[in-house]
This record gives sequence, structure tokens and C-alpha cells, in this order.
Amino acid sequence: DREVDAAERAGIPSGTPALDPVRSVALGVASPHVIDVAGAYATFANHGVQVQTTVITGVSGRNGAILFKYDPTPKQAFTPDTADTVTFALRKVVTDGTGTAALALGRPAAGKTGTTNENKSAWFAGYTPDMAAAVMFVKDGADGKPVSLSGTGGMNSVTGGSFPARIWTAFMKGALEGTPVQQFTDPTTLPTLMSSLGLDAG
Repeated sequence: DREVDAAERAGIPSGTPALDPVRSVALGVASPHVIDVAGAYATFANHGVQVQTTVITGVSGRNGAILFKYDPTPKQAFTPDTADTVTFALRKVVTDGTGTAALALGRPAAGKTGTTNENKSAWFAGYTPDMAAAVMFVKDGADGKPVSLSGTGGMNSVTGGSFPARIWTAFMKGALEGTPVQQFTDPTTLPTLMSSLGLDAG
């Protein structure tokens, strides 16, 4: 229940297939849209402030009059320290884990790889302090149902740390080109967290 609540607070819609019943969450069978995953990760990049995802920020008429302007209501879904602690963990995925392809971005990044059973999809979702994005690989068969990615790009198995992470990195490089490099904020509880893990906070 707490995991589902956290996912929904981060921005995953409550109607997401297989998000509920909660017994399925631990198996990773929920099927959120890629844009919703990017939006949820943006919540952590934004120190726990969640903003509803949109694909339209405004509509202007022929004469330039604004007919619609996206006006979200940000909400503090998690405390800044909780969000920054999640970010700290996800930074380690990039620096020391399965997402090292994102190191080629050349600026601080946090993210998570994902690969489903039978290699039917592969993900990389991640963010810098100023932008979040998600990439999913999936291949449909003739009946429209997902089939194994095996053989794609000459690879026996497509993992989240392969093509998805490399595409995410290429996209982020272009999107952030010319912008200043931002740094993540360490959680205030970092020394306690590291000590509890028997690690050096430095």
C-alpha cells in the first residue's frame, strides 16, 4: 500500500494498469506510460515537488491571443530530504551500477535501468537537477502483443543499461546543450545514512 501511495504521489496515475491490487507491485507488472514515468522522476529532481505532466503548455489564437495556458498547481509530495535521499541512491546507479552509460552525459545524473521478464521491454528513466526523461524499448508482434527484444541491434538481450540508457544520454546532451551544469543537493541525513551502511560520507 505504501509503495502504491508513493508511486501515485510521485505522479503515476492511480488508474495505471496493474498498479493495484498491491500484490502485483513487487513483481513489477504495472504498466505506466513512459511520459508518466518521466514525470514521476521529475518529482524527485524537483526536491519532492510534483507537477502534473502535460504535453500542451498553451494554445494561441490566430491574432496571438492566448486561448489556453497550462497553469499547474505544484504540490509537495515528499519532503525535500526524502526526495534528495532517493536522488542520492539513484545517482549511484549511474556512477556505480547498471546505468553507467549515462556518465557520458558529462554532468550529474540519477536514474534507474529496468528490464522485464523474457526481455519484452527495457527502460532507462533518469534526471539531472533540471530535467527528467524516460526511454522505453518494446517490440510488438503481429498480434500487437510484446515480444522478446532478443536480436534487436544484434544483441542477445536488450537491457535498460544498453540502448535505452545510451539514447537517454544522447537526448539529454542535446536538450541541455549550452545550459549551465547544475549540482544535486545531498540529503541532510547523508552522514547518518552512510554511517548506517558502514560507508564513508565523503
